[in-house]
Amino acid sequence: MADREASPDDRLRGYQREMLDASLRGNTIVVMPTGSGKTLIAVARIRAELERSDSKKLVWFIANSVDLCRQQLDVLRQNLPAYATLSLTGQDGVDNWSQQHLWDAVLANIRIVVGTPAVLKDALGHGFLRMSRIALLVFDEAHHCIKNHPMNAIMKNGYHPAKSRGESVPAVLGLTASPMINPKEGGMKQLEENLDAFVVTPKQSLDELMRYVYPAHLEMLTYPASTLDEYPGSRYLCQALNWAASNYNFATDPYVLDLCKYDDDRSRRALRKVLEARKTRCSEQLRMLNRRATTLYDQLGVGSASHYVRKCVERFKKGAVHDLILPDTTMSEQQHLLHILDTLPISTEASASQVATLSEKAECLIALLASQTPDFIRKGKTVIFAKERATVGGLSHILRLSRTLAPLYSVGSFVGTSTFDRRRTIADLADPRQQTQDLVDFRKGTKNLMVATSVLEEGIDVRECNLVINFDAPDTLIGFVQRRGRARMEQSKYYVLAAEDDTKIDPSKWQNQEDRMKQEYMDALRQRVEAESLDEEAVNTRVFRVASTGAMVTFDDAKAHLNHFCSVSTLQASNYVDTRPDYFAEKTADGLKWAAKVTLPSFLHQDIRTASSRETWLSEAAAIKDAAFEAYVALYKAGLLNDNLLALVKEPVVEEGEHIDQPRLVQVADRLDPWTVLATKVAHGNSTWHSTVITFAGGEVGPVEVVLPAQLLQPAHFELYWNEQISYSVTIAATHPVTLHPAQLELLRNNTDMVMRTVHESRMPAERSTDFMLLFVKDCDDPKPAASNGSRFIPGTQLSDMDASRSRDLGLVHVKGRPGLPYRLQRFDGEKMLVTRFPKRKSFLHPVQQQQTNNIAYMTEEAYLLNECSVDLVPLRSCLHATFLPSIMHQMETRLLAQDLQATLLKGVDIKNTSLVIEAITAPSAGELSDYNRLEYLGDSILKYCASLQVVAQHPTWPERYLSLEKSRLVRNSTLCQGALRLGLDKYITTKPFAPDSNKSKWRPPYVSKLLAVERTPTRQMSSKVLADVVEALIGAAYMDGGLAKAYHCIQVFLPDETWYSASQIYKHLTPDASPASVGSLHDLERLVGHHFNNPTLLIEAITHASLPFQRTGMSYERLEFLGDAVLDLIIVPKLHTHPRKLRHYAMHSMHEALVNGLFLGYCSMRYSIPQQQNSIVKGGAGCAVQQEARDLHLHDFIRASGQLLDAKQASLEAFEKYGEPVKDALQADYEYPWPDLLAMAPQKFLSDIVESVLGAIHIDTRGDLAACEVFLENLGVMAHMRALLAGDMETMQPKERLGVAAGNQTVRYVNTTEKVDGPLVATCTVRVGDREIARSPACGSKAEAEARAALDAVRIFQVGSPHRKRRKLNEPAPIAAAKRTDCFSSASMVDHGIQEAGLAHEITPLLHHQSNYSAETVATNVAASKRRTHSGTAFMLDHGFASADPLSETTPLLHQPSSTSRVSTAGSTTFLDRQSTSDSADPPVPTDKPRCASVLVPLLGSYQHETPVVADPNYPHLTGNAAWLQEHFDRLKWNPDEEEDRYRWTVGQVVARVWMGIPDSYDVARERNDECSSPESLYDLDISLVAEADDIEIPDQEIEADSEGGNGMLT
Repeated sequence: MADREASPDDRLRGYQREMLDASLRGNTIVVMPTGSGKTLIAVARIRAELERSDSKKLVWFIANSVDLCRQQLDVLRQNLPAYATLSLTGQDGVDNWSQQHLWDAVLANIRIVVGTPAVLKDALGHGFLRMSRIALLVFDEAHHCIKNHPMNAIMKNGYHPAKSRGESVPAVLGLTASPMINPKEGGMKQLEENLDAFVVTPKQSLDELMRYVYPAHLEMLTYPASTLDEYPGSRYLCQALNWAASNYNFATDPYVLDLCKYDDDRSRRALRKVLEARKTRCSEQLRMLNRRATTLYDQLGVGSASHYVRKCVERFKKGAVHDLILPDTTMSEQQHLLHILDTLPISTEASASQVATLSEKAECLIALLASQTPDFIRKGKTVIFAKERATVGGLSHILRLSRTLAPLYSVGSFVGTSTFDRRRTIADLADPRQQTQDLVDFRKGTKNLMVATSVLEEGIDVRECNLVINFDAPDTLIGFVQRRGRARMEQSKYYVLAAEDDTKIDPSKWQNQEDRMKQEYMDALRQRVEAESLDEEAVNTRVFRVASTGAMVTFDDAKAHLNHFCSVSTLQASNYVDTRPDYFAEKTADGLKWAAKVTLPSFLHQDIRTASSRETWLSEAAAIKDAAFEAYVALYKAGLLNDNLLALVKEPVVEEGEHIDQPRLVQVADRLDPWTVLATKVAHGNSTWHSTVITFAGGEVGPVEVVLPAQLLQPAHFELYWNEQISYSVTIAATHPVTLHPAQLELLRNNTDMVMRTVHESRMPAERSTDFMLLFVKDCDDPKPAASNGSRFIPGTQLSDMDASRSRDLGLVHVKGRPGLPYRLQRFDGEKMLVTRFPKRKSFLHPVQQQQTNNIAYMTEEAYLLNECSVDLVPLRSCLHATFLPSIMHQMETRLLAQDLQATLLKGVDIKNTSLVIEAITAPSAGELSDYNRLEYLGDSILKYCASLQVVAQHPTWPERYLSLEKSRLVRNSTLCQGALRLGLDKYITTKPFAPDSNKSKWRPPYVSKLLAVERTPTRQMSSKVLADVVEALIGAAYMDGGLAKAYHCIQVFLPDETWYSASQIYKHLTPDASPASVGSLHDLERLVGHHFNNPTLLIEAITHASLPFQRTGMSYERLEFLGDAVLDLIIVPKLHTHPRKLRHYAMHSMHEALVNGLFLGYCSMRYSIPQQQNSIVKGGAGCAVQQEARDLHLHDFIRASGQLLDAKQASLEAFEKYGEPVKDALQADYEYPWPDLLAMAPQKFLSDIVESVLGAIHIDTRGDLAACEVFLENLGVMAHMRALLAGDMETMQPKERLGVAAGNQTVRYVNTTEKVDGPLVATCTVRVGDREIARSPACGSKAEAEARAALDAVRIFQVGSPHRKRRKLNEPAPIAAAKRTDCFSSASMVDHGIQEAGLAHEITPLLHHQSNYSAETVATNVAASKRRTHSGTAFMLDHGFASADPLSETTPLLHQPSSTSRVSTAGSTTFLDRQSTSDSADPPVPTDKPRCASVLVPLLGSYQHETPVVADPNYPHLTGNAAWLQEHFDRLKWNPDEEEDRYRWTVGQVVARVWMGIPDSYDVARERNDECSSPESLYDLDISLVAEADDIEIPDQEIEADSEGGNGMLT
């Protein structure tokens, strides 16, 4: 029955569905030709029975031979991996299972048993198993169920008695390709009675069956009658054997001699029986050998018979020496046989001589094989059937020796495997292991000719045969049909060999049956054509029209429309999924007319999946058109078609303006200014003043109380940054209302004016005004000295005698000749005042970047004479308050803006945390420390989840693609932008940065009058994406403030016109109404998932792929996968967002992508498993014992899908075996996410889909319990990997994205090549950045993998040489040492900067500073002459900027190692690139060109692998002369301060000189400082500091020039 190849895509064809339907209705014997796909029917029927029967029930698959059992076991395990399947044959030792507990143990947890019929017969007969335990009996080659065959005994002794007693009996499915039974044995009716089933064969789809079955034409081939003498002929060996067998001396037989020893009745009776029958074990062995020699003599010739006898005797002699090779005989009997065989004249003639004495029949066969064309032989395979096992062995031997056939055929043999070892005979040469291997080779195509007995007739899967030869004619019609079924290819040939005088072979009876089948087919075809013509007129009258548009559908085009609808309604279309509607037509009860039913694919809801023809028709075609017409009309009425009768793939919901694209920029309202609004209230006298205290933690700034005409509902916390080291944690307390009388208000305004003028006087109006929006409350306890002249300033000369404690309370210092530059008093030094710069900048909200000098802003002291200085009377504390006021008021402004939004548009949402709202309405362009990006990323996942849940619940009949389009409509930017504009959100969004020092937005003290006088622009332009992003950020803020319920309310606020179900409504629509009849089989799956389902139908749906054949009820997993995708994001993204690391949005994105991508989820689903207990029976010293075993169950084992998809799954599992461990190791190493290996593994999409579909099923079953969903993800390992990513520092960004960041503005191009030559696809990729080739991938299995590996190689090259500023998104460059652990970098091609060595590219570190005076030609010449060398285990690349990296120099280029051979000339002068290293050589020539000489010293600090100075290492003898040369010409290396490049090289040269000359501690210092270098700039700083530490090195003067604001110093 093994004919799976009949349906290469594993989709049930019409005739297969017809047979399956019949089987589901009752006990059935399916009769179809070999090659028509009976296996698929059996698999589908078994799956249906397993899913609807109790989990304790068994499906028992009965095959007639051990080999066929093995084959079917593999098929069932592949197609039904979730169900434990067991093989029970005689070879499994079942004869020894004599106790009930052994059977109970071995069948525990088993759902499918595949076995020979004798095993089940015996188990039933001994009471170890009851018929009621079996749910389904499948009889392969069911025509054997007759007479005394074990198949019939099962039914006769087990099934029928149980049924007569009213007990539960299994369903029966019989499979056969032989529809005719010998009438003497009862005919077909008897077979039906035996199996309690009805024979069915395709009728409705007979024409389709004939399209897939190619019955080979029978040809008789005759050969002349044999002219040989009768056996034994003239060969002495055959004569001797025949005489020994015919004249056997029973008096010497060991068994007879044993009987003669005893004088009892039993022995005498046994002896008499032997002598009468003339039969003992020894005599029978000789006779059997002689009979088979006779057969070979007649069939193949004298030589073959002699060869056979000789090989049997030799084999017996060899075995008898070592062991008892005949289990049914005693050792004395074997010795007796050995003695007889020793008397035979065994010939030593060569085996090849038998070919010269072939029979006419063998010659005819060889001629037939040789006559086939090479093309015919190459396209297919050949099977030769022989009756006897000996004939198979002899014939295969002859064919192998034939010089004519040897170049054309590779020969194997197959006679089946004996069930019991005790059946061995002296006459059997078959090697079970060899013939099993021959069968495997034949299937693979390694061998193309198989000689076999009738065991190959039935069931055993032999594909692609185009030549079948009957060396011995089949005995029965069944044999004829079965053998011809082996020839399945088109244009196959089927021969029967017969002697010219043989009258017994009559092929006419077989040919007549074939002619009747053809005639039946032609009659059916003619009747169908006639019926279709009669129905034509009625068909043309059925039309459906849509009144509003005039669109219509007719009978004739309904099928085409329905096909199109099904093809565009899914996102899962693939080679595995058949999107075509399934039509099934059958005749009415009277047999005169046709009715039809159509079933749409399983990704559509069951409510709309089926439709039936409204009328009955004379023709099948008309009935099918009727069903298609009714189905399409039903789709329109269900809302799945628009008024143009087309699928809703573009416009699922039609609304006015919905499909008008939003412009990139939209005109929106200007941002609301809270101070202007408050100024209006103050001016009209209807404001309320509120007081708050501002505190400053972390420094000397004391608290200050201020009043303002607005209420701050919550405390505000933020940082103010004084310089690189000093910052203040500021808290603005929540306000409380205060009552201010006019006099009090005036006093506060005057005090505020005085304080403000200390630092902001240049920005205050000339005419004095005091109507400030924010007022400082005067601290009356502030001590301050009084000026003698009444001025606000006191001369410095009056302060010389002031004690230090009081001097700290003085205000700012002003110096004559330096207007506008305030200073801060530090201390007095005689007649001088020591001061530091006081900042003039107004913004302190951003951290001050650490400069590479050691200067800290506002910390450098300057000295001025006292008579040049004057000091402000306003205390320093108040000056600091005024200095910080712009930043403080900006914080108040954003808080007031957010408070207004909370109180108006978002009042119903009730977001409590104002800081979240501030973050949500701040665009990145505002330049704040926190903007909406993080919340927007969170809100996007929340919105996606809510929208997905809503559309799934509101549209239960919509397929996945419809749902996806509707969700996209809800969450797209244009929809959110419209919602924001409709609500008026635009006026609350901050897009401009706070730039108080900018000329365009220079900060000035806020006066009421000035604010009211400002003319504001009513509108501004804003990107529609910004508006949409703010909506998503507010959704995220609502989620953070109050969970999913509050976020859901926020969505409703912005999208009020959409329909939003409540939670109870959602789950009411999503929860199935019914569950399967039995759910016991889901226990293991529930255990694996970690959740027990209240609605098991959800779990069944979650594991059902759309490719599953004959899936007429229930849905496939697409809708659940759609929802599960959103649930997965809902679980992952909030955890990333709330982690203490406060990940930036791009870091969240890359980490999120690393956790939810299909490659990773597929990897997790293949890695995670649970054990399932199984038992086996083993032989022990005291008998049989139960041995416990466990098999791993994976999620993918439960997927319900087609066989073709399961084949693809197997390919993914094989890739997992190769790449699973490298991926695991990479994930555990916490260095770099294994994108390339995951792409190489390339798990099939359904492996990740099923994760998401199960997640969706759990979510619905628990009514939205995310904790239950997390349990499943925890089991898979997703949550553990997320925790590891958050705790570590793994680079998760995809390689191509990383390369884009590293390349900056340069263009990146991927040049791909693919080829396929006698094997799998091989892809390679070259990465070009700009006009340079950077990296090249190794050979990969896909384009995506090749691009990823090449991009990763390029990234690593960029990481070594790129400035730090390009690494913002790279999360810091990883050390090159880690690259050494990565195989994929070994073939990178580093072409940039002259490197062309690829083998150890990952060990080569480019120089951080690439500039030199060498031309490209010079560099190329030098590289060509410089080969990689090895010294002390370290490889060196002789290039001016590259050398190998050892563990201590992975980020720093090594010293250029001199070559002993090469010189390079440039512009007529010899460079210092290469020098002779012989001891007697002269001192190196002094380069006349200083930059070129300096460039020799650019590579840093030599090899760090030596603990002692390089000069002391004997491996560097040339350095002695070099050091002297350097000392002599030291002054030539002094720098030109006007040239940045020379300055850099000068400092590097100084350090290298110190190392080369062996100055103590130079290495230690260099090694310690090495880790500090991350860019050319920092390297320069390192060089300066190293040179400074050498006492005798003079550093040229450097001038540190401070900026006008007292900022960080710059090196000039």
